[in-house]
Parts: sequence; C-alpha cells; structure tokens
Amino acid sequence: MFETSYFDRLQDYLASGCNDELEDDELQYYNALYAMIGLNRKYGKDTAISFLRKEPFQLPLKRAREMYQEAINLFYADDTIENAAHRNLLYEELNKAALVVLKTARNSKDIEIYGNIKMQAFKIKQLDRPDEKKIELPKAKPLKLYALDSKAVGLESVDRNILAAQIDAIPDINENERKRLKREARIVDIDIIEMIDDTENKTKNL
Repeated sequence: MFETSYFDRLQDYLASGCNDELEDDELQYYNALYAMIGLNRKYGKDTAISFLRKEPFQLPLKRAREMYQEAINLFYADDTIENAAHRNLLYEELNKAALVVLKTARNSKDIEIYGNIKMQAFKIKQLDRPDEKKIELPKAKPLKLYALDSKAVGLESVDRNILAAQIDAIPDINENERKRLKREARIVDIDIIEMIDDTENKTKNL
C-alpha cells in the first residue's frame, strides 16, 4: 500500500478548504497521514512510524519515515499559533507529566525526575526571566485651537448685525460693558487706548 505519494494532491485539497473531492486512494492516503499525526501527538514519532510498519500496511521503514515527514509537512505547514500559546500549552503538558511522576514516585530518582520536569516547565513558561517593564507613554495633551474666524473651525459665520441687536437688547448693563461685548464679538473695531483705559479704571475700583 501507499507506493504512490499523494502529498501534492492533498496540499491542494487542504488549500481548497477540503472542498475538493478525493479519490478513494487519495482519501486512504490522507487518513493514514492524519492517523500518524494523532499518534505522533499522543505517543511520539517512533509509534507513528511503527503504525505503518504493521498490518494492514506493512510498509518498509524508509517509506514509513517518508510518510511521517509528509504528515508533518502537510498538517503543520501553516502553523499560525503564536509562540506564547505554544509555551502555555507545553507548560500545561509538562505540569501534568510532573504530577504523574510525583504520584507514582517510589524513590529519590523519581523525585529528581519530577524536579527536572518542573524546571523544564519553569523555563518554557519563561519564569526564569525578569518581567518586562511596561513603558508608560506620555499622555497626549489635548489640542486647542483658537481662531477669530468661525469658518476656520468649520462653523458658519455669525451675522454681526443680529448679534449687535442682541447685545443692545441686554438690559441692566452700562454703555462701556456693551461696547466691550461688541469688541469681543468683533462687531466694532478694537480701540487699544480705550481698552487700556477700561483696564485702569477696573484696577482702580478693586
């Protein structure tokens, strides 16, 4: 069995999202490679290769090894798992293995093995490295825009005549205050001398 390799065909099959239809021989080849991946994950490389050496396959060792390499290349070619996820997975598996060793320990050698596995987990999780210091970026100061022309900030221009009439209609303010409001609203021209005099008068009254 499996004298012919369908590796290239199966690559196209996976690339299509498994939408293509496989021939019987191609499907058997795919299933064999998939089974090898499962055995490799659970029991390791030697068991996966040995799987094809036995009934009903009885492949030569060289061919079984070739199919093992095809299985790895086929199912792990597009590994998008991040390194941190890989580390967490290995850390969890090593801790499980260490717990089994601890529960079945009978002598000091078993405890030593337990300690070695825990140390491997410790390093894979990178617990032997100092925590990276997070650099706090300076907070951006709010941008303030000052403009005398309302169009500069996307607003419609104000009708100065209407604004002047609204200021004139304000009750209980003196004429100087009315002029100041009109200057700030750019209804009348700014008189620098008059502004200085107003400022001096307000200072004297304090």
